[in-house]
Amino acid sequence: MSPSANSATELANVSYSPANFASIFAVLTTFASVIPSSISEPEELNGIVTSTESTDQLKDLSLNLLASALNRKPKSRLPEDQWSRHCAVLAAAYVYLLKGLEVPEEAADSLEGFVQQTPAVRVDFLYWLCEIALMDNSSIKHLVDTEAEKGRRATASNETASTDACLCRLQPFAEISKQRYWLFGSKTRQFYLESVSQKGKGRFELLAQTVDEFNSVAAELRSQRYHAPKELADRLASEVVPYLEAQVKKRVRVEKTLQRHAIANAHVHIYETRTRKRQRVDYCTDP
Repeated sequence: MSPSANSATELANVSYSPANFASIFAVLTTFASVIPSSISEPEELNGIVTSTESTDQLKDLSLNLLASALNRKPKSRLPEDQWSRHCAVLAAAYVYLLKGLEVPEEAADSLEGFVQQTPAVRVDFLYWLCEIALMDNSSIKHLVDTEAEKGRRATASNETASTDACLCRLQPFAEISKQRYWLFGSKTRQFYLESVSQKGKGRFELLAQTVDEFNSVAAELRSQRYHAPKELADRLASEVVPYLEAQVKKRVRVEKTLQRHAIANAHVHIYETRTRKRQRVDYCTDP
């Protein structure tokens, strides 16, 4: 599905956090086998979180993410009347993840109360559920560990794949000491750090998802004394940053094109028309 002019305009003028939106999209597309979702394009997710007419899809998505955050079996369905109770349980255990997010109490009181919230609240709340699912969902952990093992076997047998395939596949981007670095997303890039030590095993920390953040992480890695972090920094600079920069340029081009079209259409509608002989008449006269 290619983005229409209208959908691109909506994405360019959203009021929610673009970074949190990108994280939700990355989680849904990367772990589609665990979290039921038919979303394949950012425009589809944008339509769901901004819709004021029909909220059925938003309710389905929210209940699926809540079930994943609660570590329920994949594709298990939660009753709507259990929304408040389960949200209270998660809030008690993961209140620290709510720091900096716009999540009023009304969003957790009932599912109906949640879908009545603004797009900004909806996105922040869904992002919170995604972060919990990444940390505690056993099916996601199993998928991550399985793909990590596949990656190690492929490395041991000297198998190689194209850069784009490696970026989009669910395998560790790098593993240094007792830490794994993951790159999630298809049309977006989210860089996570997973601790595999006994103390913090399975904990994911979002490190970067914008060009500036990736450059900052690369600079920090280069400052370390060992060779492996420096190699990882070079990979980020050569494989990930150029991709994100190209995406930014593409988005800017789309936005400029939409602005030109809007200005041209507004001028025609307000100031100009045509005679029967197809001669242009301009009603904007000098005083």
